[in-house]
Amino acid sequence: MVGIRTDANTIIATGHMMRCITIAKSIVSMGGSVTFFIADEESEILLKKNLGDLNDVSVVVLHTAWDDLINELPVLIEQLQLRNVDTLLVDSYKVTYDYFKAVDRVCKTAYIDDLHEGIFPVDILINYSGYHYVFDYASDYERMHGHKDEPTKLLLGLMYAPLREQFHTDVAAGMKRSGEVKDILLACGGADTQNMILPMLEVICDRGLNTDGMNWHTVVGDYVDNAEAIEAFASMHEGITIHRSVKNMASLMRSCNIAVVAAGTMLTECAAVRLPAVFYQVADNQRYGVDYWRQPGRMIYAGDVTQDKDMVIAAIVKEVMRLIHDHDLIIKITEGLLGITDGRGAERIANALKSEG
Repeated sequence: MVGIRTDANTIIATGHMMRCITIAKSIVSMGGSVTFFIADEESEILLKKNLGDLNDVSVVVLHTAWDDLINELPVLIEQLQLRNVDTLLVDSYKVTYDYFKAVDRVCKTAYIDDLHEGIFPVDILINYSGYHYVFDYASDYERMHGHKDEPTKLLLGLMYAPLREQFHTDVAAGMKRSGEVKDILLACGGADTQNMILPMLEVICDRGLNTDGMNWHTVVGDYVDNAEAIEAFASMHEGITIHRSVKNMASLMRSCNIAVVAAGTMLTECAAVRLPAVFYQVADNQRYGVDYWRQPGRMIYAGDVTQDKDMVIAAIVKEVMRLIHDHDLIIKITEGLLGITDGRGAERIANALKSEG
């Protein structure tokens, strides 16, 4: 049995949970079983909505605080023992060394580490980013051990990116794009935490970028708090198509010529389908990813929205207009994304977790 400890809510959005769901589905497809351990009912709603009727997955609500993991240990450990969990995958920024030491006495542990803000006694350490090389994981974990004193295994790099099956690609396969721009994806995360969608659409329409056959495919996530206002605005303007509860994001991406997205997992998804993107930063913890994706031949960076939203929106519009008129640049970016990831990281992580069990 593999356990997964994660959460999702209006504060931390949906990214942690969605990647864990993808890993869970891979485990089940390999004949394994999974139990999710979540703090509260808010996380439970999103989790069950996205799990659907998936067999061999159960959910335990701990009734604890999502941002105070150390105090959940008594109830979590009781549940781990009750359910015979062999390996617990933890995906939260609220972990501590002592948290893992406590769980380590019960079962093996794995941790998805985006920021390398600590060195933890785990059996598996996962950083599936393109920027993992800026940290000296090999040296830091050389003497680190997990359950039963086993050395920590490192799973590093974008080949471990846990993308949904719809994003699986042949990493060596090319994808031709004409360079013409008619369909543009606008996706600002499951919660749009910086409230970018509506002001973006307002500027887009003010600049006339929604006319002449242009279509902005606007994804409104489950936790966007002004969804009704966005839909009302779209209904009064041409060239805006609203997408809610998108089941096949890869298909939507493949139907678009370029994208405007928030930094995060969606950039890796864009890379998997070779979709050029203009992106912006929404949190300080994305700084390493920004440095990776903004390198020449990858994606186009428009700035940190937490510093100056109006400036970032203006930069996005400028870069979109540049792409509209520079077909060669679109083709160049598409070619630069070739080989970055095949989207099958969830399978590789699932294999590692099952072998630890």
